[in-house]
Amino acid sequence: MPHLRSAFAAISLIGLLAPAAPAVAQQAPAYVAPSAAPAGRPDVVRIAQGALKGSVADGVGWFLGVPYAPAPVGDLRWRPPGAPPTWSGERDATRAGAPCGEQEDCLFLNVVRPADAKPGQKLPVMVWIHGGSFIAGQSMGGYGGDTDGHVFAKAGVIVVSVNYRLGRAGYFAHPALDREGHLHSNYGALDQIAALKWVKGNIARFGGDPGNVTIFGESAGGLGVLLLMVSPEAKGLFNKVIAESSFARSQTIPLAEAEASGVKLAEAAGVKGDDAAAAAALRKLPLSALPLPPRGTREGRTYPILDGKVFPTNVMAGFQAGVEAKVPLIIGGNSNEASLTRPTPAVLDAMPAEKRQAILKVFDPSGSADRGQVVNDFVTIQGVTEPDRAIVRLHSHHGAPSWTYYFSDVPAGQKARRQYGAAHTEELPFVFVSPTTVFASSDLALAKSVNAYWAAFARRGDPDSAGGVRWPRWSDGQEGQIEFAADGPKTREHFLKAERDLAASFVGK
Repeated sequence: MPHLRSAFAAISLIGLLAPAAPAVAQQAPAYVAPSAAPAGRPDVVRIAQGALKGSVADGVGWFLGVPYAPAPVGDLRWRPPGAPPTWSGERDATRAGAPCGEQEDCLFLNVVRPADAKPGQKLPVMVWIHGGSFIAGQSMGGYGGDTDGHVFAKAGVIVVSVNYRLGRAGYFAHPALDREGHLHSNYGALDQIAALKWVKGNIARFGGDPGNVTIFGESAGGLGVLLLMVSPEAKGLFNKVIAESSFARSQTIPLAEAEASGVKLAEAAGVKGDDAAAAAALRKLPLSALPLPPRGTREGRTYPILDGKVFPTNVMAGFQAGVEAKVPLIIGGNSNEASLTRPTPAVLDAMPAEKRQAILKVFDPSGSADRGQVVNDFVTIQGVTEPDRAIVRLHSHHGAPSWTYYFSDVPAGQKARRQYGAAHTEELPFVFVSPTTVFASSDLALAKSVNAYWAAFARRGDPDSAGGVRWPRWSDGQEGQIEFAADGPKTREHFLKAERDLAASFVGK
């Protein structure tokens, strides 16, 4: 399947293209800017680093821009994150820190909690890892709308959102750097691990339970949390996982390939050699001297690296080997993940006749479907929906509780622009009940339902404890899941089985 394999590869490499469009409704909820806490009374929490002065408004406590590691600039560029900095007096915590896509001094996190939370209360904790193809995005907003977590906080869940190094600052290999003796190459992932260590050490002061931490992420963040499941460096730092639109068959970059690309970039910027002098010269360069490749280009791309230490395996290989963290897992995706690359019927037409006919037989048995719909459906299932099934089959076989979902709702006002289904990122406003999304009444009901399932999972490790439409745990022979559809959640058994089976038959071909 070279043509559709290339379409899926493009999805894996590009990541997010655009934020979700808002749904249509009568009235928008009050907007809370993701860069600042709403005006309210001050609140102070004292942690090991010092005192944080946040804000309480409308039943929610906000503590923003908390540094969890030193600024990774100068000689600290391309090094693992160090111990959190300390300060005297009360540090203002009402404004978020700079996103990592804009500057290197960006290792900040945000804590959003119920206003009445008390130290030692042991509230469930959710740690949000944003998407953005490992080159863009920010902790509480950007692609997919606002993800500040205040609706979770009103439901008694603490949300921690994390900035982590992106682009060349976050994922870069070069022999001069890799020989320095520290964990190398995957600095963005090391930042995520450092933030989880910060949560373990500090979240009890905010009323959170360090023994009940759910990590969740979307797109690059969804792949990121799956990679943390197979990383020995993240062992014991989380208790549950939610992976949204994670492209679980994505391949990390072999270290030798990443180093070769790094050498080319360095030499183009005038830095030669692989000794300490070369490392020092690299750290003096502006990151703009190491440009990113064009979208869809494999060589030189910014992506997690198979370094043998932080990531000794790819996601699927790790799950196949049974080395993943055996924690409760939710995994799922949307009905038009192919929206990332917008494949056209030309992709299908260019395929060998036998393969094209096999796809049409399963995806268009009546011969009357729109060819654009067919190719978008196949690329979506090949890239996300089938890998999701493969992951839950493996994880549940290893004895870990597993659930999967399929998000297909397209709000009425978007149907003309979303004729092929729910696009990439479009579940995010529903997960967070985003304050910048204008929901129609039916969509708002679905958003509250999705949010309730996520919160229930964070509390008890079982989304079905939310008390809504039954969300069955994955099990051999039944293979049940939930669909978040336009008319509400629906329980599905053996959902899209023929389509997934066909996509699975093309793996490795």
